[in-house]
Amino acid sequence: MIISAAGGALLHFPMTWLLKDSPWQLAVSMSVMLFFIAGSAAIVPAVYAELFPTKIRTVGVGVPYSICVAVFGGTAPYLQTWLGSIGATSLFNVYAVVLLAISIGFVFTIPETKGKDLTH
Repeated sequence: MIISAAGGALLHFPMTWLLKDSPWQLAVSMSVMLFFIAGSAAIVPAVYAELFPTKIRTVGVGVPYSICVAVFGGTAPYLQTWLGSIGATSLFNVYAVVLLAISIGFVFTIPETKGKDLTH
């Protein structure tokens, strides 16, 4: 997860710069960024499941995930449109990189559950 988030953060600005008006630029920038997204997406369900005991796992994963998707994913298009309308388009890129940096910091706080009983 750390490599995925760090790679996405480091390449966010270059891939945004590459993205102009040709199909090959879209294909390259999307492929590169999707590579890093896939690195996290592959293990995130297992990490989420290990954060909560089995009795509350569904609610423990579902509620915070839904709130975060609504708050950050739901408002991102509006934020990007608003920042673009006031001439601050690069601020959205900064916002995305800051969120990736917060994710990297959070990964270091996740407890190790190897060998632990997750039923309690």
